[in-house]
Amino acid sequence: MLSPHSLLKKLFYLLALAGVFSFSACQQKKTAAELAKKKVDDFRQHQKIEAIKAYNELITKYPDSEHVAEAKAKLKVLGPLPATPTPAKRK
Repeated sequence: MLSPHSLLKKLFYLLALAGVFSFSACQQKKTAAELAKKKVDDFRQHQKIEAIKAYNELITKYPDSEHVAEAKAKLKVLGPLPATPTPAKRK
């Protein structure tokens, strides 16, 4: 027969193991397709930001350029620079 001490020890390990499994079940894992889509979306967002900066720079540095009207039209389509998100704090 098991002693109370060894029984409590096994119960503790069993509860700890159950806690680990329940915590890992809460974590949502992304599929390869979801990860690839996120990478593409992030790349496109980065390209949009760089384009907005470049058009603004062209308008500012070369206001008499023949390309200013086109740059302003492109900026209307692209919209303003998106706000930079603040990094989430890790727990």
